[in-house]
Amino acid sequence: MLNHQFVETPHRADRETANPAGHGSWLRWPAIALIGILLLCAVVPYLNTLKNGFVYDDSSQILNNPYIRSPHHLREILFTNVWSYRGGAPGVTNYYRPLMLLSYLFCFSLFGPHAFAFHALNILLHAAVVIILFKITERMFQEPVVAFATAAIFALHPIHTEPVAWIAALTDLELTLFYLLTFWVFLQLSRWSGRRLALAYFGMAGSFALALFSKEPAVTLPLLATIYEHFHRDDRVQTGWLRKLSRYGALWTIDLAYLALRMHFLGAFAPQKPSRNLLAGDVLLAAIALVGQYLWKFLWPVRLCAFYVFPHDLADVFGWMVAGAFFLALLAVLAWALWSRVRLLCFGFVWFLVTLAPALNPRWMPESVLAERYLYLPSVGLCWVLGWAVARGFQMTAARRHFWRVGLCGATAALAILCFTGIVRRNRDWHDDVTLYTRTLAVSPNAFQMLNNLGQVYYDGGKPEAAEREWLRAHKLWPTNYIVLENLGLVYTDEQRYDEAVDILEESLRVTPNNPDAYVNLGKVYLAMGQRQLAEQQFRTALTLAPLDVRAHNLLGELYLTEKRYGEAIQQFSRSLESVPTIRAYRGAAVAYGQSGAKEQAEAAFRKAEAMDPRDAQTRFAAASFYAETGRKQEAVEQYQAGLQIDPNNSEARAAFQKLSAGNSGAPAR
Repeated sequence: MLNHQFVETPHRADRETANPAGHGSWLRWPAIALIGILLLCAVVPYLNTLKNGFVYDDSSQILNNPYIRSPHHLREILFTNVWSYRGGAPGVTNYYRPLMLLSYLFCFSLFGPHAFAFHALNILLHAAVVIILFKITERMFQEPVVAFATAAIFALHPIHTEPVAWIAALTDLELTLFYLLTFWVFLQLSRWSGRRLALAYFGMAGSFALALFSKEPAVTLPLLATIYEHFHRDDRVQTGWLRKLSRYGALWTIDLAYLALRMHFLGAFAPQKPSRNLLAGDVLLAAIALVGQYLWKFLWPVRLCAFYVFPHDLADVFGWMVAGAFFLALLAVLAWALWSRVRLLCFGFVWFLVTLAPALNPRWMPESVLAERYLYLPSVGLCWVLGWAVARGFQMTAARRHFWRVGLCGATAALAILCFTGIVRRNRDWHDDVTLYTRTLAVSPNAFQMLNNLGQVYYDGGKPEAAEREWLRAHKLWPTNYIVLENLGLVYTDEQRYDEAVDILEESLRVTPNNPDAYVNLGKVYLAMGQRQLAEQQFRTALTLAPLDVRAHNLLGELYLTEKRYGEAIQQFSRSLESVPTIRAYRGAAVAYGQSGAKEQAEAAFRKAEAMDPRDAQTRFAAASFYAETGRKQEAVEQYQAGLQIDPNNSEARAAFQKLSAGNSGAPAR
């Protein structure tokens, strides 16, 4: 079944590793059976994520993202960053992920805003990564048991829960899939010739381009390919320099082209300002500390959470610096010991460090410098080492008594069950926003971003007191964070503390001048104060910065409604609907159409609003008022009745309904 054409056998250990004959019948199972087991390992632990909803950044990247609603935004998807639709300061980022947005566009077009489909996509991609890892490992080690053990460890490792369970971590799945696929084709180049070789080069280039369009760490692949070609490929001794260069040279060319295009379209490779002002020496020390934390999380995946706080003062991570230095020294010793015996394992260490390197610079990383999803691709190298160790363990016990074989199998099965249950439990953290934020804060209580997000959930749920409590906690942890400041402005506005709201929102704008959200919230304050002209100025400023901002369009449209500027109101609501269709925009457009005499358009807009949420009482009452004004009293009565069943305490609607009912004699004609 196996091709040993390119296997070097100068070392005894290599020969032993490559010869499992007689070490258990399961090792000789056909590849399709092993792949079937691996698929079960990759898919079954994550089936309960299909019940989860959209959480964390999912709302911004999917539910509120106009780019994935229509193919008309393909230009923006391909040539701008992922947050560009937000405009202003929030729209400036280092993230260029067109493949993620194209995947969301495809999924949204087929299934709409249903989290089930997006979670299913993540599971399928994870399964594909596991299978391609199996094939790569089999090709490299020429041994199915090592390949199976490696892929199984990767599939069942709890550290991979975040990228699979969180929809917005799709980028790490796509990066890893196409990164591995490119590397697999690269490995096959030594086997092919003629037309097949030309097609392989074409496929390798296409796959690498997709990896680059998935996430920035893909730029490391040419370096790994070069290292593998010169130090680890099985035919390296017989192959000349030009032949080696021809195999990885295309990857370097594509890499350079990607960097040039990125700088051209984004204006710079990293247009966002550094998140931390660190000297080169500080960056190195922080990187060593991060290596220690990542290795420990891989070896001991407990107390996992969605947001780890990495302090700005490096003295607070001194212990992790020591741990990181120890781990790096240990890797160096292991590499030295294994170099002459199983050289491929040394490549596993190189893979881990090279692919992790882009996530080790806190100067350019977001506040969540340490994140489990960043370990998804680098952990492949460590899984090779563990997979080889497990296979070696089974081979050693095969020659011993039955007791040892049973003991090793039992320990392996117990560990697999433990990992399986750990994944299933962790998946529940991602069920909804409140669950995710509260469980994250239980592990990482100073995670200010989780506090801010939890406050937003409470605010949207009609709990302003709880929201203010969380936002004040976040403000204490980071007093100058502009998002927390603008959120506090929302609470002060609701509490009619208008002067305080204006002050804190202006402070937010001093911290980040080009923030459209702060202008929108400031406009809401002025609107509540009755200063419509100032409110209009703020909304228009926000739209200058973020032309697709739905909130700004809706608020401006509602302002025009109160001023009876119906044509301008229709224009604002229409632009809002072009970005992201909402009940609020449909309802506002319907009222504006009705007041301007466009009855058919008004009725159509009301129907669309009602279709989006039949239990929205405001839409029912607005439609009832429209039907009453147009003489369709029976329909108005029906709308009032439906609305009052939803919101029976609305005194204004009840009074209008009673007045309408009193004026009816019998069943009025439609």
